This record gives sequence, structure tokens and C-alpha cells, in this order.
Amino acid sequence: MYREKNDCDILLNKAENVFNDLENCFDTAFDEKKSKMSVVGSIFSLGKSLTKLTVNAGCCVVKNIPKAVVVVAAAKRELVTAIEEEIHEHQKQVKEDALNEKIKHLRLKV
Repeated sequence: MYREKNDCDILLNKAENVFNDLENCFDTAFDEKKSKMSVVGSIFSLGKSLTKLTVNAGCCVVKNIPKAVVVVAAAKRELVTAIEEEIHEHQKQVKEDALNEKIKHLRLKV
């Protein structure tokens, strides 16, 4: 059964390729039997893998920004609503306290 790869799978695959190319680059660089062209080729492969990883990470960020904006907006909306409710409740309590204080003063005058 074929499963579509998600962004994390793709990025992990690219990161794995980078580490494999890095290992290959070190092996080639420190092997005295390898030619200079082999070393240059392995460094080029490492650079290519790093570039692919960077491009895919950038695409993932751009692709998921709208989702992040929606989540942040929803959280902000909930926070603002909760704050407005608390302010309204506080103002209502202040008015009730003031009214009770006035009633108490009127009873004392009578």
C-alpha cells in the first residue's frame, strides 16, 4: 500500500542523505588512495544534499505558514474573547458593589 510522504518524512530523508554524504566525504577525504577529483566529487555531493535539504525545509515552512497563521489567529481570538468576558464580569461586579454600597448608605440615613 502506497502512503504519501508528509513533510517530516521528506525532511528526515533529506537529512539522512546529508549525513550519508558527509560520511562519504570524510571517508574519501582521509583515504590516501582516493584522487583529488574523488574528494571534490564527494564534497560536491555533500553540498548538493545540503542544498536539497535547505530547499525542502524552506518549502515546508512556506507551505505550512497559512496553517500556522490560522492557528495563531484562532488562539488570539479565544484569548481576546476570554479577556473581554473577564473585563465585562469585573465591570459588572464593580457596579454591583457600588450599588450595594449606595443601598447601605441609604439604609444608614433612614
